[in-house]
Amino acid sequence: PWEAVVVAADVALKSASVDIGFMDRFCGSLIITGNLSQVQTAVEEVVRYFHDDLGFQTCDIHRS
Repeated sequence: PWEAVVVAADVALKSASVDIGFMDRFCGSLIITGNLSQVQTAVEEVVRYFHDDLGFQTCDIHRS
């Protein structure tokens, strides 16, 4: 649902020192900016929240 990107942005901002570079609630696009460790923390927390609290099916995050 379109609300998911708004929830993801909220969780990201509350979990790490990051900024929202871009958010499109119609397409569900979210760009999180900040230093690498903070962005990684924010993304991990968003994925955890969607999986554990909202019951979404999520995938593992890998960095190469």
